[in-house]
Amino acid sequence: MDSKTILAILIFSLFIIAACSQTSIIPVKDMTPEPVGVDIVGRVIKEIVVEEVVEEVVEEVVEEVVEEVIEEVIEEVPEEGGTSPEVKELLSLADKRAESLSYSYKGPETENSYGFLVKGDKIKYTIYPTFKDTHLDDDAYNTIYINKKFETALAYCDARNCRVKGKKAALDYDENYILTPFDWLDDIESPVKIGERSIDRRNTWKLSTNGFTIWIDTLFGVPLRVESNGNIYQFQKMSFNGVKDEDVSVKG
Repeated sequence: MDSKTILAILIFSLFIIAACSQTSIIPVKDMTPEPVGVDIVGRVIKEIVVEEVVEEVVEEVVEEVVEEVIEEVIEEVPEEGGTSPEVKELLSLADKRAESLSYSYKGPETENSYGFLVKGDKIKYTIYPTFKDTHLDDDAYNTIYINKKFETALAYCDARNCRVKGKKAALDYDENYILTPFDWLDDIESPVKIGERSIDRRNTWKLSTNGFTIWIDTLFGVPLRVESNGNIYQFQKMSFNGVKDEDVSVKG
């Protein structure tokens, strides 16, 4: 239900309350026959005057209440194409609180979960199943190092069971780049809060934005789930600020 509909309902309800108030305030006429000598005309005039005064008072009260409600609604509803202050604050948290990320990722690009480490422009993710058999094939690899600044993707075998460890190949950057939670944050435009949900025991706000729905952790401001074009992107077992530079840098 949009804000205009809510406002219309509130105003209509106030007028109904006002009408009921007028009915209850106006005194009930005494049907007992007036004794001789009573100024009936004067009494009727007084009743009319009282009714008019009550109507004016009620109208003034209603107008004041309606104005207050309108002001509150205007303050709470963001401008066309804008974002509420609360959502803006949520989206600013990641820059202040999340220097690095470690998580398990599952999405349309993966058969199983991939282990991700993200810090600055560098990303390291471990694939499963591995490319070929790491303990049998010399060119097998299990890890991909991404450098966003230089747009490189390098395949390495650095598992304990690698037959031959080290660099295996330079891969196509675009084909092997997988969006991180930071990337999804950068893609958000004109978000609107549409709900709340607990994911992995973390509180999140559900936001509707340009072409996708996203669930953002309320403590660190980092997405934990995204739904876009029928696809689901999950960032599970999320931990913050524990990744070191050497963890996402190639060896040798």
